[in-house]
Amino acid sequence: MKVSTFAIRLWRLASLVGFAALLIYTYVSLETNVAVGFTPDSRPDLFLDRDYLFYGCVAIFLINNTVINVLTKLFPKVSGTALPIPNQPLWVENRSQLNDIVRDWFYCLMAAVNTVMALALYVLGKLNKQLGETSLSGYQWLLPVCTAILGIVIVSLPIRLAMKPTAED
Repeated sequence: MKVSTFAIRLWRLASLVGFAALLIYTYVSLETNVAVGFTPDSRPDLFLDRDYLFYGCVAIFLINNTVINVLTKLFPKVSGTALPIPNQPLWVENRSQLNDIVRDWFYCLMAAVNTVMALALYVLGKLNKQLGETSLSGYQWLLPVCTAILGIVIVSLPIRLAMKPTAED
């Protein structure tokens, strides 16, 4: 097993466990009504029932992981000539390497979505604990970090497929 494959599988497992732990912790620690929207002066203006938040997150988590697992299993069955990828003839000749790269990318995408959801739950929990304070700050990092995580993962596959397959050992 390659180091990159091991790292991606480790990230995927950590994101699954981390999301589940944060979801349970957030559910237990939040009030019945959770502030999910705030005015510019840091006052909550949109509330959601804790149960709706919990079940919504679980639904997104299950749909994300199920759909990506299905796509991972279906990709090897797609004809190599039907794939709109650069260097297509080279990748068709090295189909097992292409399958490994795409499988790792799908697992990386799954881990990225799980990580973004876990970070959002973490920040939501922290913001709801600060509700009585005059200013809610310190969480401006969430949007750029989540955008960077998803952007890097999404862009990595086209970049890798634009390169030629590596020589098999």
